[in-house]
Amino acid sequence: MPVSFEVKDTDLMGRLGVLKIGGKSIETPCLIPVIHPVIQDIQLSKFRELGFDALMTNSLITYRRRKEEAIEKGLHRMLGYDGVIMTDSGGYQVLRYGALDITPGTIAEFQSAIGSNLAVTLDRPTGYSLSRDYARETMDVSLNAARETIKKFGRSGTTWVGPIQGGLFHDLVRSSTRGLLKAGFEFLALGSPVEMMDNYRFSDLVRMIVAAKKSMPFSMPLHLFGAGHPLTLPLSVALGCDTFDSASYVLFAKQGRYMTERGTLLLEEMTYLPCSCPVCNSTTRTELVLMERTERVRRIALHNLYLLRQDVLRCKQAISEGRLWDLVEERAMTHPRVMAAFEEMVRNSGWLESGTALMKDRGLLVRSEADRRRPELVISAAHLKRAIRRRHSQAVVVPVENDKPLLRTTVYPRVKKLTEKTPSDVYKLHPLLGPYPAELEFVYPFTQTVTELVSGPKELRESVAVLRKMGYRSVVVVGEAKGKVKSR
Repeated sequence: MPVSFEVKDTDLMGRLGVLKIGGKSIETPCLIPVIHPVIQDIQLSKFRELGFDALMTNSLITYRRRKEEAIEKGLHRMLGYDGVIMTDSGGYQVLRYGALDITPGTIAEFQSAIGSNLAVTLDRPTGYSLSRDYARETMDVSLNAARETIKKFGRSGTTWVGPIQGGLFHDLVRSSTRGLLKAGFEFLALGSPVEMMDNYRFSDLVRMIVAAKKSMPFSMPLHLFGAGHPLTLPLSVALGCDTFDSASYVLFAKQGRYMTERGTLLLEEMTYLPCSCPVCNSTTRTELVLMERTERVRRIALHNLYLLRQDVLRCKQAISEGRLWDLVEERAMTHPRVMAAFEEMVRNSGWLESGTALMKDRGLLVRSEADRRRPELVISAAHLKRAIRRRHSQAVVVPVENDKPLLRTTVYPRVKKLTEKTPSDVYKLHPLLGPYPAELEFVYPFTQTVTELVSGPKELRESVAVLRKMGYRSVVVVGEAKGKVKSR
């Protein structure tokens, strides 16, 4: 069954959109909690109450433990959930426990028979392997299984998701992506990130996502396996991942790990519950520690879900405001490995331009050296280079009070006097973009840049040199620092 993806808003590669699968729809970015098909720590009705419109479960475990019931009732009725249900094929079990005695055709036929909305073809995850031969083998096995599945079951009522493999070897990731597209998949999923995230190899994760995204159409949705962690969620959204599955909310809870925006904390080492979700508002840290284990796990898992849901909403709001970069950078400050991953993203800022709006409603925040490579600034610099033109023989430069309209600066009377005496091109000085025509001061992001960075003598000399190269015979700098006009 074909999938429809309507993109409503973008920032960087992050997309606010609507995925339509059959008669159901979900809004992206979308976190898809993973549930066990037999052992359910949280009532499924609670997920709907929390705002989760999609769940994932494991088709291999369902096949082995509830096969007849699932076929008779269908997956939705068996689980008592009417939202979108995505089924994993069992590939993660292959990664953890080795080869399994099931064929791609068998598990695909079962997923189709039980009414899975989104079904992943049986794959062999590459994982965090350093062996190129093993990575190629897993990619080939996964791709062949995907081709077999889409050929036999592509016209069923299930939307098939093609798993991208290749791991650390980006040429293999690209080859896997292209192979799945050629086979006819309309929804792809990036496999093997779990081990990278478990080892905090977030920079490798960035490189892997970029390799896949650059090989697929911008309009196609991408799922990221096992990516429900506050440290990396905004980063993954910014790189163009639209849906994510995660069992971390309950796995962490079973380990006594309490999610925060800055990572996870061990409950037994905490003093307070630094959260205002319903779980944390109705109990204390001490009460949680003393609870019976099953109830404690349930409550921590619920808290973790609230935290993840909040993080998804924060990503959506950041996209709508055009401040996804800010959110990613703020999260990067919490851990050195996330900062390294952010810096890896910054190295791809040119690629991020295509999803970044030229005009935004809010000020551009520049707080660090990395912010100098924000796509908005790169785009504006390119447009400025094409737009700037010499019309007169003299240029007047106003390097101060950049955040104010020229008419409201204290130096405006002197600028006016100079231009009345000698026809001149008037420029203001942006702390990052250099000289720009004063006529553009209300165009984003010239006076909309919020920064403590100032244009010093070095930047002023460089700007004057730029204007000299344009052929101006005279360049006059009007500033109020010393209360007088200076010529260059």
